[in-house]
Amino acid sequence: EDVDVILSQASYDKIIPQDHPLNIIDESDSYLVLNKPKGIPVHPGVGNSSDTLANYVAGYLIKKKEFDPTIDRAGVVHRLDKPVSGLILFAKNKETQQYLQQQFEKHNVQKIYYANVVLRENTSKEVFEKLPKAKIEAGDVIDEFIRAGEDSLDNEWMKVEGYIGRSDVNRRKMIFKPYPFGNAKYALSYIRFLSDTEMLVVIKTGRMYQIRASLEYLGVYIEGDTLFKSLKGGETPEEISLESVFLSFEEPSGKLAIYRLK
Repeated sequence: EDVDVILSQASYDKIIPQDHPLNIIDESDSYLVLNKPKGIPVHPGVGNSSDTLANYVAGYLIKKKEFDPTIDRAGVVHRLDKPVSGLILFAKNKETQQYLQQQFEKHNVQKIYYANVVLRENTSKEVFEKLPKAKIEAGDVIDEFIRAGEDSLDNEWMKVEGYIGRSDVNRRKMIFKPYPFGNAKYALSYIRFLSDTEMLVVIKTGRMYQIRASLEYLGVYIEGDTLFKSLKGGETPEEISLESVFLSFEEPSGKLAIYRLK
C-alpha cells in the first residue's frame, strides 16, 4: 500500500519499483554511487517500463523508506548507454538531484571511461602516432589525473573536437564530423591510448553515443560494438567493452567526492 501511495504522488514518468540486487559502491544521505552492469538500461523508455536501474533503485529506496516521491526517474542524474558498465550516480532527493544535474551541466563532473578497442584498416594516422611504445597502466594515468586535473590532459592525449548528430545512413546511430552539420551538437573528448587495444577516454560534453561516434570517425571501434563496427551499422549490442571507471564531483556540502574502479 505504501508503494502505491508513493507512486501515485510521483512525477509523470512513474517508475515501477522492483526488488533487485544493486552493486552499491557508496551511499550517503543524499546520493548512491552504483556499478552498473552491462545490458541494463538506466531508466525506462518507450515500450520498456521495467528492469532498468531506476526501477531497482526505486525498489531499494522504498524498502529503506527513503524514497522521495517528488524525484524524477528515481533519482537519475546522468546516464550510461545500455551496453556500457561502470560508475553511475543516483540522487536520493529532489534537491540533490537538481544540484548534481547542475554540476553536470556546468561540466564540473569529471568522468573517465576505459575501453578495449579494435583498430580498423582505415584507422587515422593520428591514432598510430599516439600509440605508446610500451603498455601503460590505466591506474597510473588516473592517478596523474587526480593529482593534476585538466593539466594532465597533455600531448599524450588526443583531443577529438567536432560535432555529433544523427546518422543519415542508420537513424539508430550518431555520427561525428569535425565541422558543424544539420542539428549536430558540439562534442569534445580526450583519448589516451594505453596500448593498441586499450584506451581511456575523458568526455567534456555529454552527447549521445559520443565515445562510440568519435572513435568511428578515427577508424576505431569498441570490442562488441556491432552497431558502430561499420558505417552502415549492425544490430544493437547488449554489451560492449566500455566501462565508466572514474567519477568525481562536488557534493552539496562542497566536499570533493572521488570514485574509481581502476
